[in-house]
Amino acid sequence: MIEETIKCIREEGFAAASTRHIVERAGVSWGVIQYHFGDRDGLLTAVIDYGFDTLVESLNELADTAEGVTDARSRAETLSAAAWQVFSTPTAMGALEILIATRAMRGTMDGKKFHGLQTALARIASLIDDSTPHAESIATLLWAGPVGMMVARIVTPGLRAQSGQDALADLIADHLSARAAPASKKVRGTSRKPRKGA
Repeated sequence: MIEETIKCIREEGFAAASTRHIVERAGVSWGVIQYHFGDRDGLLTAVIDYGFDTLVESLNELADTAEGVTDARSRAETLSAAAWQVFSTPTAMGALEILIATRAMRGTMDGKKFHGLQTALARIASLIDDSTPHAESIATLLWAGPVGMMVARIVTPGLRAQSGQDALADLIADHLSARAAPASKKVRGTSRKPRKGA
């Protein structure tokens, strides 16, 4: 039921995910939803919970993978590619779409879900590089990039996700390279000479 709900939302949008339609798509009775989830809100909450659990697990796997990469550029490429893959899965996108459409339900959600996600993202941020004060912002870009691309692809079909992923990896790597460069090699802003009589 959870997988069919995710498919329905991704293929037809949140508005199409009525209980009746999901039941028809899954080929089950209304009683099955009542027994396992109580009602539609219970089913949607279960999808969000499943999405969060899957996302946190994937982010921790991503952190495990990135820990073994020592070169800054390779690490940036690894983080970008893996984050893109994690956040653009149907499960992550379906859960996100439900969260956006049901903002009022968020108050009833288990705070541990958000805490688990924040902890996983903080772990990613710690892997960015200690040479930059922008590690948390970069970690945010790692999930905001694919989410933004998903929205852009809805508006502009045919948009290539790969170019966004590559650009994000380059942006992170170039930033880290610039931060790590010796002070003498860093580009300094030009200072204007005071005009005569000023």
